[in-house]
Amino acid sequence: MQQLLHPFCLALAATGFLLLLWPPDHLRRDRALAALAGVYGFSALSFLVSLEPVWRFLDDVTGRPSTGILGAFGSVTALLALQVVVLAYWVLPPDRARVRARWSLAAGAAVIAALAVLFFQLTPAGRTTPQGFTANYVHTGAYQAYLTLYVVAYSIGETVLAVGCWRAARRTGQVWIARGLRVVCAGAVLTLGYSAVRLHGVAAALFDLAPPPAGAEAFAWLCADIGTALTLVGWFVPTLAVHVVPRVRAAVRARRDHRALGPLWRAVHAAVPAIALQPARTRAGDRLRWWGATWHLYRRAVEIRDGQWALGRHLTESAREAAERRHRAAGLTGAELAHAVTADQIRAVLAAHGRGERPDPPAEYADAALRASLRTPDDDVRALLRVAAHFDPAPAEQESATSWS
Repeated sequence: MQQLLHPFCLALAATGFLLLLWPPDHLRRDRALAALAGVYGFSALSFLVSLEPVWRFLDDVTGRPSTGILGAFGSVTALLALQVVVLAYWVLPPDRARVRARWSLAAGAAVIAALAVLFFQLTPAGRTTPQGFTANYVHTGAYQAYLTLYVVAYSIGETVLAVGCWRAARRTGQVWIARGLRVVCAGAVLTLGYSAVRLHGVAAALFDLAPPPAGAEAFAWLCADIGTALTLVGWFVPTLAVHVVPRVRAAVRARRDHRALGPLWRAVHAAVPAIALQPARTRAGDRLRWWGATWHLYRRAVEIRDGQWALGRHLTESAREAAERRHRAAGLTGAELAHAVTADQIRAVLAAHGRGERPDPPAEYADAALRASLRTPDDDVRALLRVAAHFDPAPAEQESATSWS
């Protein structure tokens, strides 16, 4: 059963790690997110080294039997410490969170160092499997100390995790995050069955008690693997709700807005090709720009504004006055009127640019006063989307069709 559950848990942990790994600037700014990425990474490593093929490979590489147990126990200890860090930064004020994070990481490092020292005190007993390692070594004093230290640290870590997640779930107002934390809590409680079996085995060896009943080993691994799987699934919910879903929504929104600005951008680009920093070679390639969608959107907005500036010398007052009369008659006022007039002005300057006309003095875009109040790139994108909504691209599309061949 272990060899069936381990690959599933490995895939789950690796997926969570990869989801959080990109973009890396999020990890630099968000310590809780970086710690959660570490939880997934060390969880994946602990399952990886416990797979029999990898276990045997480590034996061959290191020349010491069962080195995988040190990698597995060390990885689990590290992820337990990091889980406390995640909760600390999620539920505590920053100053208290930093203090708790330092203590947790220091305790984890001390336990890992002690495990390494005790592991190298073990007398190698030939090749074992992940399932058979404890049975082979549990009667030796060094392994009893090794296992007791690990299980005690494991139990404390899972208990702290369960209590912390339960409290955090009661405090948060976000339903899906609360549900995810409760699943983490349930998984942490279930893993304590593994601790109970392991401590029973050590006590039986120390005090000459009856050994754990048949099937206890399988029960221990089931508690550990199913509990860990629940914990990983539970962490997935806050991960998706807080980090992944908002990024996906932002990318979808940016891609939609990028396409909405496309007709306006193509018309301006046909007249002033120099505005494009990285133009797509074809319209199909332009539609497939999902990677860095937000950057491409902001870049498109900047290029349209650059094109407006470059074409501004072809503006005429007569075109602006005619557009204002037409749109006022249609009932437009305020900012919407300015955006609609600007769209008509852009069409007019594109035509004037094609004819080489330069009025003296040139006029001004109707949205020039509004632009002074724009504070962020998002504000500018929203304003340009309103201009693009009134822009009729048909003449420009026909003139520029050859540039996309």
